[in-house]
Amino acid sequence: MKTILIHTVIMLFVMILLSGNSAVLVDEQNTTDQPSSALHELTIKQIDGEWRVVRNDDESTGTIFVRPGDRVRWTAEGSDLSFQFDDEALFGDGSRTIRDGNRLNLVVGRSARVGTYTYAVFVHSDFVYARGDSPPRIFVVG
Repeated sequence: MKTILIHTVIMLFVMILLSGNSAVLVDEQNTTDQPSSALHELTIKQIDGEWRVVRNDDESTGTIFVRPGDRVRWTAEGSDLSFQFDDEALFGDGSRTIRDGNRLNLVVGRSARVGTYTYAVFVHSDFVYARGDSPPRIFVVG
């Protein structure tokens, strides 16, 4: 009886050890087979009295270049916002709304074709549309 118990414990230990190693191999394979997705961060805020869509690393533009699978994050700074996307293939939905201080995180759809996508951001507090590069644009590249 004691031998069977020891044998069972050893088998369970070996199974746990082997399953842990196979998970590591799968993770390593996924990181090498697929390019990692990039994060593109934008903020909608007032600059010199005008509502703008700007990149967090460059307030002179709101245009971004993305690939399918990339993530885009917008932050609302100063107002609730409503987004309207011209093509649902880009993010899988045509419209979204976020509250002031919150973020909208979307993933570029795998079915998004290479090209230029425009969208609109309505600023609730001032009843105006934010200016990006008039209108804000997202370029999907291959």
